[in-house]
Amino acid sequence: MKEVLKMFLKRFLLILLVLLFISCLAFGAGEKEAGKAAPEKITIAYTGYPGGLTAYWAQMAKYIKEEAKALGVKLIDLSPTTADANLQKQSVDNAIDMGVDGIIIGAIDNRAFGESLKRAASKGIIVTAVDTAIDDPNVSALAQTDNLASARLMGQYIVDHTPKKGKVLILGGTLGHQTGDARRDGVKQVLEANGFEVIFRACDWDDKKAYETTINELDANPDIVAVFGCWDPGALAGLAAVKEKGRLGDIKVYGFDGLPAALKSIKDGELTATVKQDNKQMAHVIMKTTVLLIKGQEPPVKRLLIMGVIIDKSNVDQYLEE
Repeated sequence: MKEVLKMFLKRFLLILLVLLFISCLAFGAGEKEAGKAAPEKITIAYTGYPGGLTAYWAQMAKYIKEEAKALGVKLIDLSPTTADANLQKQSVDNAIDMGVDGIIIGAIDNRAFGESLKRAASKGIIVTAVDTAIDDPNVSALAQTDNLASARLMGQYIVDHTPKKGKVLILGGTLGHQTGDARRDGVKQVLEANGFEVIFRACDWDDKKAYETTINELDANPDIVAVFGCWDPGALAGLAAVKEKGRLGDIKVYGFDGLPAALKSIKDGELTATVKQDNKQMAHVIMKTTVLLIKGQEPPVKRLLIMGVIIDKSNVDQYLEE
């Protein structure tokens, strides 16, 4: 745990330095341009996971728009209305054809963009990623939760709060999705190192599938002692299944996101804990970084990983008030 805390402090200090650097650059640019004609407004397209499907992404879109407004950036939201990676790729292609200056992507599937990112680069369009890494040389920057380290933190929390060793069910996202895989691996590594047996089931970020999977696994494995959902809505679906089976007293359920519904469930004594992601900070950093890159300025960090925070009964009130 000491190593985890040291890593958290280092990341926290790095974030502060990044924000200070970006603020100084913005201030300096403003001074240089004082008295000159207003420059042409920067246009950035944003395409994220559909906000209508999860509160986390609805918040992300809101924060992205707020940052764009604060910076005087024209923002075009091209997010698809369904979790269809092909539609999101089309959104990126449409943004390229519109001739935007930059594109921020919150990927539904980080492997889905093919030649689109290369085409964007050929036209001088800056592409950055938020929440989920995209392994492509044409993506210039990333701001996301350190999913692996944060999941390890949650794994240790589960170990510390589960005195009886047994099986832990992990409800995952889509296989091969960078974010989901990191959350699965982080929790799994710590649990297995401490003598727990892990049952992993991919649920494709589908709440209904998470519920049905939990029902089936509780029937097949009555010795399950905990359930971890790689996203809060999936964790809450698993919680509903645990309650239906009358097992809430002996099975603890954990999530990842820090959404309002999960915090309320913790307050009510049902969900045990979740990892809060700072999507407001992600939006703040990625928008400012994208603008700097469009202006030809070098950001202090191109890959910013933000440590998540464990929220449980002991500290949930302070986050409910935010």
